[in-house]
Amino acid sequence: MAAPKNNRRKQVRLTGFDNEPMARLAEQRLWQAEIPCFIRSLRGGPGLWGSSYNLPHDLFVHETDRARASEVLDLEHAELDAGEGTPVQARSNGGLWLAGLVLTAVLVVGIILRLTSVQP
Repeated sequence: MAAPKNNRRKQVRLTGFDNEPMARLAEQRLWQAEIPCFIRSLRGGPGLWGSSYNLPHDLFVHETDRARASEVLDLEHAELDAGEGTPVQARSNGGLWLAGLVLTAVLVVGIILRLTSVQP
């Protein structure tokens, strides 16, 4: 189902996913329901990190299809962002939080070792 080249309908972010396989599943469900959509990798993509498999992806639809797409994907429970009016799906930031914790621990251990190795 190809869209005409002169089609200027506004595309909006419907929701986000933590990885590519989940985004592809949602994309397939929407195409089966004859709702045009596309996904976009965030923070790089194939070639940058070798694979976009574990990178977050956003799902976009035409503004006129947003309500029907939300219904097909059962996104009624998602909160609406006041700025754009698009559903927001919470993403886990556990990886970033853990990386920050490890970095802090390494810095503290380094400072302690530096202070204990100073000879008077």
